[in-house]
Amino acid sequence: MGPENEKVEIRVVREDAAWKKQFDSFYCDYPPPKSTLTMPHAYFAAYRDGEIVAHSVIYKKRAQWTLDGLRVKPEWRQQGIGKALTAERIRYAIKNGAKEIWYACEDGNLVTTCCHLRFGFQKVCRKGRSCPPAQVHRYRLKVTADLLQKLNT
Repeated sequence: MGPENEKVEIRVVREDAAWKKQFDSFYCDYPPPKSTLTMPHAYFAAYRDGEIVAHSVIYKKRAQWTLDGLRVKPEWRQQGIGKALTAERIRYAIKNGAKEIWYACEDGNLVTTCCHLRFGFQKVCRKGRSCPPAQVHRYRLKVTADLLQKLNT
């Protein structure tokens, strides 16, 4: 289990051969988000002693910024790493001109939903309809002065 409150380093990662080896090892038990990695993106990872303990991606497609692939190793969960990675991806998008940021997840994934709702993401349903349960839903975060202040504290 990851030690409580142990520091991890979070950074944008250059995707070279060493990264590829770590990435494949990180995903040895779970399918990686390979489709995301085929489009222009920024890859963020959290490291402890040179080992990936969490990772995430942000990409821009047709002028829309989307968060994807947030995964934290089980022994490192509930230590704020997912929140820190999400904050860094949001900052990255804003720095690069985003006015809103999107992500999608299954309704039952309460951990990631709660993580994103804390930043102000709101569920977006089809116009004139409610969002049916047990499906993948999209969430939008509008860049506001309050959000900028929250990210700078």
